[in-house]
Amino acid sequence: MKIVVTCIAWVESLLKKELEKLWFQNIEVLDRILSFVWDESAVARVNMTSRVANKVYVELFWGKIYDFDSLFNCLSDIDWKYLIWNNNPLIIKATSIKSELSSTPAIQKVSTKAILTKLTWSKDKFYVENNELPPIEIFLFLKDDNLRVLLNTSWEALHKRGYRTSSHEAPIKESLAASLVLLSNWNFSNNLYDFFCWSWTIVIEAAMIAKNIAPGLIWRKYAFENFSWYPKKHLEDARNEAKEKIFSWKEYNIFASDISEEYIEDAKINAKNAWVEDMIKFEVKPLNAYVWAKNLSWTVVSNPPYWLRMNQKDLIFVYKDIAKIFDNNENLNWWLITSFMEFDDLVDLRNWKKRKLYNGSELCYFYKRNK
Repeated sequence: MKIVVTCIAWVESLLKKELEKLWFQNIEVLDRILSFVWDESAVARVNMTSRVANKVYVELFWGKIYDFDSLFNCLSDIDWKYLIWNNNPLIIKATSIKSELSSTPAIQKVSTKAILTKLTWSKDKFYVENNELPPIEIFLFLKDDNLRVLLNTSWEALHKRGYRTSSHEAPIKESLAASLVLLSNWNFSNNLYDFFCWSWTIVIEAAMIAKNIAPGLIWRKYAFENFSWYPKKHLEDARNEAKEKIFSWKEYNIFASDISEEYIEDAKINAKNAWVEDMIKFEVKPLNAYVWAKNLSWTVVSNPPYWLRMNQKDLIFVYKDIAKIFDNNENLNWWLITSFMEFDDLVDLRNWKKRKLYNGSELCYFYKRNK
């Protein structure tokens, strides 16, 4: 079985490390797509444990496609009656990049016709969807005339862990927050801080990483749970494996502060949902309280505010305070992600490294202060 795992751009190396830790081998790495061949158990294990993946697919077809006839024929060769057995609603998605077939609506139309013809054994019969059943999503990814037909086993994107029951505007995605912590190389023995707890996701994901709590263990539901052909034993085995790997006896120093008491209370609720409320010390405290601090040697991973929380004048003061804290603490290992592009004008970029990352479709930069 060919397993295809997607992620955001620039974190492919993190995802590859995760898959290798699960003992998967011969992993092919492309832009935002990793794939490997394994048995059915990989579907449950990757969905359950990956912190940075977006979705997990089973590849049903891969090959060259140049016209709609070949598209129809390749989809007709797939045993859809085995995959879709109970009139589940169908969602057909398509993406085309640098290919002869460039119209995604046309690709979706022909693909839908091919699949329904195979399911009903007729071009004239209607496929009556049972809307009480969970939908099945088929993703057609066409690039350079190479078509992948992919069955979504995750359903919703895996960044939706399920612990976030209290939220606010523009939260950072959980998978991105986990990526930031992993990229920071936090060594667990050092104190970890987030000065902007409005994005509480970072400290919660850090605590889950430290405690080795699988992100899909607690609240998640998956599309493959409703596949008639998928053995339920694999999900049970993945859950049991994840529970056995939790470091329940270890303690860590994780701190989070914010100027908003409301956000702090929301953060506590979400931390409790994620089983890590005892690992994080929350505090109502403004950033400027740290400006004159000396000899700090923490690891700081933060998502400072930008347009949605503050106007530009106040934002400039926040980012100037960030620069001051660094000037006063040369041993501070600070990483921050922001889409506030004016930050480049407020600091000496010779003292910083930065890399592109995306929070959804929003371009951000992840800055690391050089010591």
